[in-house]
Amino acid sequence: MMMTLADVRKFAPHNSNESYSPEESEASWELVNLDRTDRAERIERFIADQIERRSGYKATATQQNWPWDITVDLEDKSVRIEVKSSLRHKGNEQTYSLQNIKSHLFDYIFMVLITPKGTRFGWAYSKDIRNMCRYLTEGVSGYSININLRKWDRGEYDNWLHDIDDFPYGS
Repeated sequence: MMMTLADVRKFAPHNSNESYSPEESEASWELVNLDRTDRAERIERFIADQIERRSGYKATATQQNWPWDITVDLEDKSVRIEVKSSLRHKGNEQTYSLQNIKSHLFDYIFMVLITPKGTRFGWAYSKDIRNMCRYLTEGVSGYSININLRKWDRGEYDNWLHDIDDFPYGS
């Protein structure tokens, strides 16, 4: 007897966040049902691939537990990229919390929100993240930043959160 992919998916652990479903977004459903490490590694490799495809710069995912996730070779130097992803914040369907942010360890950060309807991507310069965090309390593992989808959609983050197609110099 063999277990098929359909069987694996059928008997996946029940997702505690009822708003995610394979009917709404198969990609989000698959990501939400992975463990944190597997999800992070897949997203990091995806971002590295997208940077290479869209910008033409060589992007290499680092090994797990490095201080940053991706190294990108620009024309004049290599830069460090941190990738943070978040599932929907329980209790507030529009808020996503990105945690353990240490802006001194990267040059750019890519933020990936795994929403019930699909994934959202944006990036920021480390200096903009440092500015945002100056009034926050730093935890033992770094800062936490909350991203609200309504604010993103209204353009309230446009002065610091950039589209992936604008990497590495912004819009």
